[in-house]
Amino acid sequence: MTHYFRPDRYKRGKKQIISFVYRGMTLEFITYSSLFSGNKVDLGTELLLEHAIIVEKGTVLDVGCGYGVIGISLAKAFPDLQVYMVDINPVAVKMARYNARLNGVEERVKILQGNVYEPVKNMVFDIIISNPPLSAGKSVVEEIIMGSIEHLRRGGYAEFVLARGANYYIDKLSNRNDIEIIKNVSRKGYTILIFRRK
Repeated sequence: MTHYFRPDRYKRGKKQIISFVYRGMTLEFITYSSLFSGNKVDLGTELLLEHAIIVEKGTVLDVGCGYGVIGISLAKAFPDLQVYMVDINPVAVKMARYNARLNGVEERVKILQGNVYEPVKNMVFDIIISNPPLSAGKSVVEEIIMGSIEHLRRGGYAEFVLARGANYYIDKLSNRNDIEIIKNVSRKGYTILIFRRK
């Protein structure tokens, strides 16, 4: 299994608070400048949440959750969801746990440290959602996108935002009989890719 462990990723940098509005609700996140999008919520994450298909009830997995924007926002907006979040970075996991408490969703959010699907290897979900870490390399991104299939329930959705390489995954997914591509939307230099497991 590919790992993207790099000790220098775990430096904390400057601590700060970020506000983010999702579905009319203002959420607050404590983060460090060293974490991805540590100064503000990045546009890719905003676009993914804007275009996401969300079930009212069920289980969601946020892969590479960082300090928790996607998973915590969904838990806040959809109170009947059970949200799992995974990240390999221990600093990100610590901040995501803190932010779940800060936003009052800690009872419905479980945050696990580990590589990609390793912490949830025996589980399946209604939704898997991710802003994959492109800086970690193609092999990690491919592991997140293609590996999602075996962790989806039948009828479940996998949802990703990509700044590059979307056509490669669309071609791979299009060759599978068990996958239906639901959305392939380009916005502001990003592609929102959503598919369903048949």
